[in-house]
Amino acid sequence: MSDSIAMKAAPTVETSNPAYETEEAISRHDLSAEELTTLDTFDTISSTASGGYSAVFKEGVVELYGVHRANIGALLSMEPETAQGIKSTILSIASSSKISPPTLAVRLRSFNRAVTLSNVDRITSDLYPHLIKNLSNSDVNAISLFLIHWHKLGYAGVDDATIDVVNLEQRSYTIYQKRITSGDPTQGWYTEQEYDDLVQTYWDDYEAGRKSLVNTVVLLLNAQYGRRGLQYSHLKICDFQELGETDGVTGKRVEFPGVKDRGSDLWFRGSKSEVHPMGDDLWSLCQAQISESVEAFESHFGRTMTSEERLQLPFLQIGQRHHKRSMTRRAKSVQANSTLLEQLATPIWHMSGSSIAQMCQRAYGTPVFSHVTGEPIYEFAYRMRYTRARQLARLGVSRKVLSYWLGHESLKSIDHYYDDPAEDARKLNEDIKPIMSPLAQAFAGTLRDSEAHASRGGDPSTRVELDGRKAVGSCGSDFCTASVPIPCYRCNKFEPWVDGPHEEVLLRLYERQEEENNIHIPSSARSILRPLQITKDIDAVKLVIRLCDARKAELAAEAVVNAGADPHDDDD
Repeated sequence: MSDSIAMKAAPTVETSNPAYETEEAISRHDLSAEELTTLDTFDTISSTASGGYSAVFKEGVVELYGVHRANIGALLSMEPETAQGIKSTILSIASSSKISPPTLAVRLRSFNRAVTLSNVDRITSDLYPHLIKNLSNSDVNAISLFLIHWHKLGYAGVDDATIDVVNLEQRSYTIYQKRITSGDPTQGWYTEQEYDDLVQTYWDDYEAGRKSLVNTVVLLLNAQYGRRGLQYSHLKICDFQELGETDGVTGKRVEFPGVKDRGSDLWFRGSKSEVHPMGDDLWSLCQAQISESVEAFESHFGRTMTSEERLQLPFLQIGQRHHKRSMTRRAKSVQANSTLLEQLATPIWHMSGSSIAQMCQRAYGTPVFSHVTGEPIYEFAYRMRYTRARQLARLGVSRKVLSYWLGHESLKSIDHYYDDPAEDARKLNEDIKPIMSPLAQAFAGTLRDSEAHASRGGDPSTRVELDGRKAVGSCGSDFCTASVPIPCYRCNKFEPWVDGPHEEVLLRLYERQEEENNIHIPSSARSILRPLQITKDIDAVKLVIRLCDARKAELAAEAVVNAGADPHDDDD
């Protein structure tokens, strides 16, 4: 059933790279027909200003976009001018969407925690060091970023002297090794075996009733497309289309909303969408999920949705096992007197990105053991993204194609997908295999200039002869039962003579192989008996011939030198 999926953190420091800064975002039209075919095949196996989001204050809590909540009771209890500056800054950030709701919520929680611990009631150059005392580097940096933004907006409560201290007190960011390049088998991409086992388990758990439909859909979408968590949570029913064409893609397809475009005015579904074709099995599963989502929302609102409303419904219903309770809680954040379509233009009824992350961790279900570590595979969402990108890179696509598939706006962050020592080693092994394999099992003896130079050259019984008449070398073993001379060429005791008739042995082998290949053996549809293959013997004899030719050239050159002539002089 899983044919459609058969193809089988920490802050980072950005550095300037002029080579990438002038690049334009890649669109589907920039790719060749062959590149598009490769990708399609890979995919198949309060008041709110325009562009902003809502920020509602109630009972010491700020609710951003009706989804992200942060306790700011301590902040609002500071002296009036400071508290008002904080509220104004939050509203300004929300209306401009300069900072995403989850990021703003994190910074406010850090700020509120610091005020609670320090008991400061205002932000001054003298009090700021006390505010951040004993805080972690991440908390200090989160607070400083909020204060700097506050100061830039010009609201009262933070003056120039305070910002000077804030800048001086900024902490260094901990630079962790990226998971994707760590080499840790529990952090980076999955091996092909791990990937196949995981996908098969997703299907098996769903068919056995161990996983819900919504969980399975998220896992399989992630295994197929490797999108970011918010791209799944922001999906709407209208993003699944079968008729017409979207950005050059026809047939069954999904249009993932973008989430990280630079300069985007909208945080929710405001970035450029990413269109991908979809296979039949996964499409059928998504259609079942659409039906389940529509049923859940119609049950909550107690009425049949209009066609327009249905298309705008979230693809993934919130709450899962506690759907009714989750819907009731979200309903409390709905803007008064707003229509359902107005509500659906916000993420109020959509699942959160953290919920997607939890699903991808598979806290319950059949465990899958790694053939590398012997332990249960450590699963998280981005491992699938790493894996799918690496799989595509291994198909040999260009960086431009991979950047487009990942939804990146530039090429600078994809080099590590091509830094693949294991794949390089595999390709090198494939390249040299035709050369090294014959040598590894070919001639392993010692070349001798003549019988007199053999280790047992004084013993005529050690001669290895062709047809009992023509000697090709000597045997260095005291006792041997092999039928000479063919097996001798692959024996490490064999001492072929430089002037031996090895070409004649090779000719005999060619004749023998042709005879074997021409033998017709009637059998069933599946051949059981096969012609004898003596390729390794042929390779061994050919190697001996090459070595003999090289040695003959050396002996000839030595003879010329010993005669007192320049070996490079031309003959008259």
